[in-house]
Amino acid sequence: MPDKNLQIKHGKYYAVFQYRGKTKWVNTGIEAKRGNKTAAKTKRDEILACYRKLETDENDKLLTDYLVEWLNDMKNVLKPSTCETYDKLTRSKIIPYFAPKELRLRELTPKIFTEYFKYLKTDGKNSGGGLGVKSVKNIRCVLSVALEDARINKLIDSNPVTDSRLPTFEKDIKKEVTTYTPQQVRQLLDYAKKTDSHIYVFLVLVLFTGARKGELLALTWEDVDFEKGVLRINKSRTGTRANVTKLVTKPKTESSNREIPLAGEVLTALAEEKAKQEEYERSMGNCAPKNNYVIRTINGTPYSNLSAINRVVNRLTEKAGLPHCTIHGFRHTVASILDNNGVSLQEISVLLGHENVGTTEKIYIHRNRKAKPENISLLENIINQADENNKNTPDS
Repeated sequence: MPDKNLQIKHGKYYAVFQYRGKTKWVNTGIEAKRGNKTAAKTKRDEILACYRKLETDENDKLLTDYLVEWLNDMKNVLKPSTCETYDKLTRSKIIPYFAPKELRLRELTPKIFTEYFKYLKTDGKNSGGGLGVKSVKNIRCVLSVALEDARINKLIDSNPVTDSRLPTFEKDIKKEVTTYTPQQVRQLLDYAKKTDSHIYVFLVLVLFTGARKGELLALTWEDVDFEKGVLRINKSRTGTRANVTKLVTKPKTESSNREIPLAGEVLTALAEEKAKQEEYERSMGNCAPKNNYVIRTINGTPYSNLSAINRVVNRLTEKAGLPHCTIHGFRHTVASILDNNGVSLQEISVLLGHENVGTTEKIYIHRNRKAKPENISLLENIINQADENNKNTPDS
């Protein structure tokens, strides 16, 4: 009977076996010629024993050690901003809880994670108190992805997070997002223009295009087509860590790659900004920062701390006498203004770069939930008209 675990390849004996769900060929280093087969079998058995021990050791690995290794592996797979999020949640919420327990991969059960999620609900905050449902779901997602990779690589037989249960949460009352009226948008833009704010061009772009902050901070002048009057959105900058925010990545979704027509006011603002930047670079000579970003700090450098522009916007809106509205709230503002003026959800969805209309309606469109009096009057008239018709119908 042929020996399936010992095969000949390229004139050598190879140990052949299954490891982590794949067929592995390991060279024994012994030539495939007469009289060497017994030695090759001995070497094969040594190789098999070594890999069996390795597999056992991996299954006996601490959960926390596995998670650290997994995070390092993910750096070459996921977007930097996604890796940053996974890393933060793992090191701040998951490892501190599981490290004292010294649980190994082979010991993990759904119940262990169900108890962990209960803990997060009641005591998950570092400052005391529990986390909300969204935060707990995000942490569960990280664990599920990590342990699904462990299952695929045959380190565990099944993913225990999949069969775990989340605790019940009271329905979140979503905080209403502040949006501006068209009058308030005009007031903000006029104030920024009057005070010669260096973020005027940013405000014009976000309030006339609805683009995401990361998309706008990644814009370079090559993305602005003055001749055709369009803006090309094809990249983004996200994250909070300096080594992540300096990276330019693909947009959030495939639908985020888009062209946006530019209004006359936007084109004028962009042309003026470009002229200012060129004049600044001429005056500074070799001391001028070398970059091609459209949105820059007051010193002419790209924003390395992406939250810094939030603080600039907050100060400006306060000085303009307007209520606090986040940059993401400006995106809501664009959607709401267009929706209130009869633009279809499909068109708004394309402008915002959403994958489907449902996202636009669910997140950004704040529909008036009051019944219109004219609709009630219409209903009354229809019913009354039916009553008149009945009165005029002769008895049968």
